[in-house]
Amino acid sequence: MTHRRRQPRPNRPAGFTLLELVLVMLVLSVVTAMVVPSLSGFGIGREAEFAGAQVMTLSRWAREQAISEGRVYRLNFDPTNHTYQVTAQVGGVFQQVPEEFGSVFALPEGVTMQWQAPQENGAYVVDFYPSGRARPVRIQVIARDGTVTYIGNRTATETLRVLTEAEVRAG
Repeated sequence: MTHRRRQPRPNRPAGFTLLELVLVMLVLSVVTAMVVPSLSGFGIGREAEFAGAQVMTLSRWAREQAISEGRVYRLNFDPTNHTYQVTAQVGGVFQQVPEEFGSVFALPEGVTMQWQAPQENGAYVVDFYPSGRARPVRIQVIARDGTVTYIGNRTATETLRVLTEAEVRAG
């Protein structure tokens, strides 16, 4: 019996056909078209959250500095320029703090803040005293899409924090 040798099949190159690549691209395009509209507002709310978190961080830092240094620190909000910053009282006058926390911070475009706080020279102010106390304040952080986050302290001994719906309604 003679043994017949099999003819080897021609090797197919490894990879995808053009049709397979086109189908994958089509599926990716459809999925992207469905997902992108739902993500378009994602950054809008994040900008307002970041601004609110930054105000709370600055207020906590100002409070801690006031306690540790034994002098008054102030969180200032300029509604005309949509900026806020921390200043420190030196010899009866508030001066800019020569640190990163003393920088002037601007609200992101489209984000607004409304303050229920004392005003001085056209700016809203919250003073932090060496005793750790601060006058109660309420701040509304309003995102471009109209979402409102309330920040404040209900008593003079609390730090600024995000207020719950019940706290906002209670006044």
